[in-house]
Amino acid sequence: MTAHRQINRHSRLVGGCLAVVLTSAACGGSDDSGSGAGADAGGLISVSYGTAGTPVVYGSILPHVADEEGIYEKYGLEVTFQNFANGADSLRAVVGGQLDAAMTSTSNLVNVVAQGAEVKAMAGMDKPDYYIATTDPSISSCEDLAGQTIGVDQTGGARYNGTVAMLASCGLTVDDVTFVNFAGPPIIQALVQGQITVGTMHYDEEAFIETTTDVALEEVISLVKDVNPNTHYVEQVAMTDYIEENRDTVVRLTAAYIEANDFIRDPANIDRFAEIAAEHNGQPIEVARQSIELFLEFEFWPEGSGIDDGAKFQGVIDEQIGAGAVTEAEAPAYEDMVDLSIYEDAMELVGSTN
Repeated sequence: MTAHRQINRHSRLVGGCLAVVLTSAACGGSDDSGSGAGADAGGLISVSYGTAGTPVVYGSILPHVADEEGIYEKYGLEVTFQNFANGADSLRAVVGGQLDAAMTSTSNLVNVVAQGAEVKAMAGMDKPDYYIATTDPSISSCEDLAGQTIGVDQTGGARYNGTVAMLASCGLTVDDVTFVNFAGPPIIQALVQGQITVGTMHYDEEAFIETTTDVALEEVISLVKDVNPNTHYVEQVAMTDYIEENRDTVVRLTAAYIEANDFIRDPANIDRFAEIAAEHNGQPIEVARQSIELFLEFEFWPEGSGIDDGAKFQGVIDEQIGAGAVTEAEAPAYEDMVDLSIYEDAMELVGSTN
């Protein structure tokens, strides 16, 4: 297994205190005192953070890597997590004031901003890995999906919306198929046990089936590779008023995101990354490792902010309009959903800290 440096609690706290000094210097001496962000006894700023999936899905695993590797504490943060069944619930908690920040899907962000919520993305992942897979060898094309039952998440969910877009590529609509709702991992069990023969999948679900069972799974159609490269997946978000009142905190939070993203994209860290992933999603270590290899090949975690391509966000906006989730009149613009200046400041902080 690849060697890695274990960071004990004391050294992480020392690194966190050092980061506070570095951050203050990088940000002109600004702090969050009196701004709503609390600090613990060690001088770390407390942040509540929502991730998606119980267990945590790979689209939300990056913040846990930042925590496990001591990166948050390096930047003077003490992050506490609450995991939700899906990104829609984590975003609702942010909008409702129960959380400071969260990972959520872009489709969810489009929907809440269309409803008037002032939420901004700070960094993200721009390639959803959704694809329709089958255990039935007679199904080999999009057209073959007509009349089939397809496992998705929930009506209006990211997996559901991706499925609708893939079906539309060959002229099929929701009326041409039957949807069955599964919340994450149960879709694996349904495919393995033969309850369904078609499902919209993530690469880690494929890795689990191929690693632990004899069931053969074949890809039918991929959302990004075959249908729509102009679509977006997930992002780290916070309310605009929280960002304005706690600017230094969200810059630190995003700096930690940047370092964690660099860590997980480095093939030298696959073994350590697999340990962290397995701890948080309950997968066997060999499944986690194969999942990560598939995700890295797919370039799931992008280089850069992952939110700087307005065309990808517009693709999701168009998808949501087409699905009837928002009207064209109320649909937000790209600029309504993204604050690129946070990532820019975070990059400066990463440079000065390292």
